[in-house]
Amino acid sequence: MRILISNDDGIFAPGIAALVRAFSAAGHEVYVVAPDAQRSAASHSMTLTAPLYVREETLEGATRAWAASGTPVDCVKLGLHTLCPQAELVVSGVNHGYNAGIDVLYSGTVAAAMEGALNGRPAIAVSLSPRREDTYDLAAQLAVRMLEHLREHPLPRRTVLNLNYPAADRALGVRVVPAADSSYTEHYVPDVDDKGRPCYRVQGTQDPLEPGEDDCSLLAQGYATVTLLGPDLTNAEATAAFRAGLDA
Repeated sequence: MRILISNDDGIFAPGIAALVRAFSAAGHEVYVVAPDAQRSAASHSMTLTAPLYVREETLEGATRAWAASGTPVDCVKLGLHTLCPQAELVVSGVNHGYNAGIDVLYSGTVAAAMEGALNGRPAIAVSLSPRREDTYDLAAQLAVRMLEHLREHPLPRRTVLNLNYPAADRALGVRVVPAADSSYTEHYVPDVDDKGRPCYRVQGTQDPLEPGEDDCSLLAQGYATVTLLGPDLTNAEATAAFRAGLDA
């Protein structure tokens, strides 16, 4: 299978290397289009008013690889429309840090996979605990297993399989669960940059969660989690209630 790999941590991040190793070892033809630098929390942004610059790189195990100056979404668009339109699957990651709960809204990793899904390709986003630097290969190998499962059980169109790997030597198993209803408390702290200019820096902590059957809770217990994501942001319950109120 021909696979396009991207991320938001940059083309030389260890998560890219792990995915290339895992999917090429499984016999797949791997292409990479990824940002030329860190683009975390880019969400689904794209470049409209500036040119995109691309340079070809060499990554062991990849058929071809390119670094692009834009966002993760730019990279996937450029890959699927121009650089490797033959790609049949999009895989994004492995991100250093969970993309669980509300983080999926900010994540460039998830957005890259979502762009693949919007372009009619099956798509997988892969992330791991921010507290581990030694489980990239385990997360990547689990992503290969997820692809094998998808071949037998395809997802609905425009759906992303969002996979998170726990802070454990071995995951206790894989649980398919909803995303947690999580939130952050954030503060913008006054500071001075290296040129002496006043600025603000964001600091935040995740608010406590009630334990439940969701991705954040199950990751804390040592399970790998799968959440199935789509682009439809409509709140169906609120829509029906508001419509009923207007019609009353």
